[in-house]
Amino acid sequence: MENGVLQASLGPLLDLVDLAVTIVDAEGRVAAWNEGAERLYGIAAPDILGRAITGFFTPSSLMVRRVLESGQRVEWTYHQPRPGIYVLVSAAPVIRDGQVVGAIAVERDVTDLVELSNELLQARGQVDALQERLSPSPAPAPPSADPFQAVRGRHPAIRRAIRLASLVAATDATVLIRGETGAGKELFARAIHQASRRRDGPFVVLNCGAIPATLFESELFGYAPGAFTGANPKGQRGKLELAHGGTLFLDEVGDLPLESQVKLLRFLEDRKFYRVGGSTPITVDVRVVVATNRDLEELVRQGRYRDDLYWRLNVFTLDIPPLRERREDIAELMQRFLHEFSMRYGRPPAEVHPAVIQAMMEHTWPGNVRELRSAVERMVILSPDGAVGPELIPAILGPARRGAAAAGPAAPPCAPGAAPQDEREAIVAALAATRYNRSAAARLLGISRGTLYNRMRRLGLDAQTAQGSR
Repeated sequence: MENGVLQASLGPLLDLVDLAVTIVDAEGRVAAWNEGAERLYGIAAPDILGRAITGFFTPSSLMVRRVLESGQRVEWTYHQPRPGIYVLVSAAPVIRDGQVVGAIAVERDVTDLVELSNELLQARGQVDALQERLSPSPAPAPPSADPFQAVRGRHPAIRRAIRLASLVAATDATVLIRGETGAGKELFARAIHQASRRRDGPFVVLNCGAIPATLFESELFGYAPGAFTGANPKGQRGKLELAHGGTLFLDEVGDLPLESQVKLLRFLEDRKFYRVGGSTPITVDVRVVVATNRDLEELVRQGRYRDDLYWRLNVFTLDIPPLRERREDIAELMQRFLHEFSMRYGRPPAEVHPAVIQAMMEHTWPGNVRELRSAVERMVILSPDGAVGPELIPAILGPARRGAAAAGPAAPPCAPGAAPQDEREAIVAALAATRYNRSAAARLLGISRGTLYNRMRRLGLDAQTAQGSR
């Protein structure tokens, strides 16, 4: 393809992308600014092309500037380039002959998701508080018709996992669920059981990593009367018998020692077993779902896992993405956990500062959803008045976030705890700057639209009053 044709096709190509795309040269001048960037920032391409991008954004808020200076790419990092605008951004240097000659940034707008999450949390808290006053002992909510409703997230990877899980749930196939610690493997296993024809049967869990090899056989298969010293004289049923007609979930199946692997394989092949010390074969109707955070293929290569067992387990594999790969789901998960713990501890609906949300988005979450849930619980415990400010970040996420909290954005003049006069002046100024568009004013102030409405009512402000205050 001729270079001229390539250059001519670049603009239309960028406009086909439903994301904001920015390209700058080595001096930070804007070389490309697509329609997505125009929509996100309200800056027309003719007004910014060829000009220094620092004339439109503060240098500290520019991810492309950081990439120009460091030469290091950034992968889907949560970022706040302007007050009230939240994005997930990937950026990479443009390198020619070993030199950085520019940078490109791709941004996905998540502002509405963050604002909607906060507004939904506050609205739900108000409704729950009203219901509690009207009915001290509300009836329990009916079970959800969708077994996978408990799995939250909109990222394509988690939606794909839900779709595949719902397909395999209708069968009796063995399922191997792979994912990091805390990613939600047991949650998926329970949802698969609830979506299957076995939903009315038991769901029995056995953590293979927590059972010594000497006890695994009796835990799984049970034992006959008098099988060993100290045993129950009547014998005991194992997990397989307890799961008859339902689902047996074997968690951390990658931690099984080789001798236990043989016994599990024998059952999966024959679908019958003997109790320890017993001589009568027992047949059960059980669906087996297993999970691991280990790389079973690598364990097979190392000779630490039987290849025949691996292939017997690997009938249908379900991969659960780690939380750091679906950061846009963090706000929704936070909202769910904030509601849960606010209700549990009798706290008011939380009002979370944007700097806290940014810190939560930037955290790598090695413990995944389980770690996020614990962090939100700490958040609720540490904020009895419902105001979650940047000063709580180190306590919420640990000492590693202390520097980030100190270097984080300063609290806006409309932050919780601000003096009423300062708060009033900040709101009036924001409304004037946005031509009294309250949604835009809320974004400028770094708060949700619902929060702005509440504070305007408390301060006796409406659009006419604010306009007359100027």
